Amino acid sequence: MTKVMEQKIGPQADSRLHIKYQGEGAGSTALAQMIKSGLRTPDVFISASPSADKMLMGASNHNLVNWYLALAQDQLVIAYNPKSPFAKQLEAAAKGTVPWYQVMEEPGFRFGRTDPLLDPKGESTIYMFELAQSYYHQPNLFKQILGSNENPKQVFPEESLLSQLTTGQVDAIVAYKHEAVEWGVPYITLPDAINLGNVNDKAAYAKATMTENGKVKHGAPILFTITIPTTSKDPKDAAAFVQYLVSGQGHDILMKDGFTSVPTKLGGNKADVPSGLQNLIQGTMN
Repeated sequence: MTKVMEQKIGPQADSRLHIKYQGEGAGSTALAQMIKSGLRTPDVFISASPSADKMLMGASNHNLVNWYLALAQDQLVIAYNPKSPFAKQLEAAAKGTVPWYQVMEEPGFRFGRTDPLLDPKGESTIYMFELAQSYYHQPNLFKQILGSNENPKQVFPEESLLSQLTTGQVDAIVAYKHEAVEWGVPYITLPDAINLGNVNDKAAYAKATMTENGKVKHGAPILFTITIPTTSKDPKDAAAFVQYLVSGQGHDILMKDGFTSVPTKLGGNKADVPSGLQNLIQGTMN
């Protein structure tokens, strides 16, 4: 999302809304941790999962976030380098003539993903491979390709993962569809049953689990959210920017970038949503 924000949405927001846009991209969980520790005080926080917003909610988290809105939906894909030694096999997998996981199991195949403890995409990757094991009836698929949740040979910072792919350091990565679209790299579309991109498969996704610090977490549809932290120094401009992304031209840019539109449902306390944004709310999240 960093590329579309920096190259398209940011400059247009500057000219249309007369605000000074300055963004920073990283894993949503890592960003939430920085906000929580006071290292960052953004006016607007966009997350790749409601779980990052929830890290900042409640008295124990100084009520840094009281509400969040659904911004857009996405899905996981396997993005690959067209110059990879495995490009022909990956292209065949994209056409459905060979299983994608068989290509990734080939000796010498280099695979990249993000840290499941710092980035929702990395966490979703864990769920996706668990679901794939069952879907393809391949009980060893997770171990053969990922090795472990935090395999150091595969895990890269979220902000550098795509550059690892485009510079040829890895053959393929797990990416959001919008990332593959905005970077112009080929990708393999995954079935709805495993790509975490269909809200109708919510119950099935929840069967995939990951344990973190003794807590069992469950898979869920990928949902990007947006909020204004209570520490915002310019809440008026922040509200204008949120409206621009949720219902204005910024929203149209996101859809062209590969995202999928969703109803603007609310998480958290409606009373804390700025009055100018109340009309955007289209129900509440479960």
